[in-house]
Amino acid sequence: MSLDTTLDQVARRVRAASSVVYLCGAGLSVPSGIRAYRTGPDAVWGEYVLEWGTRAKFLADPAAWWKTFWLGAHAEVLRTDIAPNAGHRALVELMRRSPGDLVVTQNIDGLHRAAGHPDAQLIEIHGRHDRFICASESDCPGVAQPVSRVDLSGLDAGVFPRCPSCQAPMRPLVLLFDEYYDGHDAYQAHRARRALNDADVIVFIGTSFSVGITSTAVRSAQVSGATVVNVNLEPAPVPGVLELRAGAEVALPRLSARVLA
Repeated sequence: MSLDTTLDQVARRVRAASSVVYLCGAGLSVPSGIRAYRTGPDAVWGEYVLEWGTRAKFLADPAAWWKTFWLGAHAEVLRTDIAPNAGHRALVELMRRSPGDLVVTQNIDGLHRAAGHPDAQLIEIHGRHDRFICASESDCPGVAQPVSRVDLSGLDAGVFPRCPSCQAPMRPLVLLFDEYYDGHDAYQAHRARRALNDADVIVFIGTSFSVGITSTAVRSAQVSGATVVNVNLEPAPVPGVLELRAGAEVALPRLSARVLA
């Protein structure tokens, strides 16, 4: 089946749906210059993510974690010249068409917001690279109240940012591999699960189907009978999927044009 034929099918289903959830992964941001996390020759996953990307590793040596893992593995995300691409902008168009639809993104890069995505229609399920919280397990208010800046200038000397309230280490507000989606209210995990359960169409965009939220989405679609769409250069590892075999920066603008026509 050609890309155009499948695009027409998907567009018809999106227009007819009461609720659409777009579930985005790293492939959406690759055209903006950010490496994929798990797939491809330059994937971050191939370096040291499993070893370093945990709360336990962070607490063992916060300064080394900040320097080796956070600054080392997320250099592209932290650049100020990274910009949204055509895929991000097409999603904004789709959201404005239907205020009941939702984007659930695994990406922490902030490019959805930079593209003008409506806050009420965006769940950053893995957190944000530009928000930081206290890592204490106590009732410190710094756990629930993120700040937008921390001082990393002392890392070479082993000095890491500390919470001004309790002096515990500060960390990025991102989901680590030994944590759960319900671990912080900012991830909006309950809202994401409810939206997936209620969706008529779930569109997977640039994801490898290898994280918890994609497994949840697949199960939700199997129970509800929702249409499942995969926007990716690689086929989905699950059956019964409408495949849009193209990059998100190509497929999403063409899908948006058909939906809005």
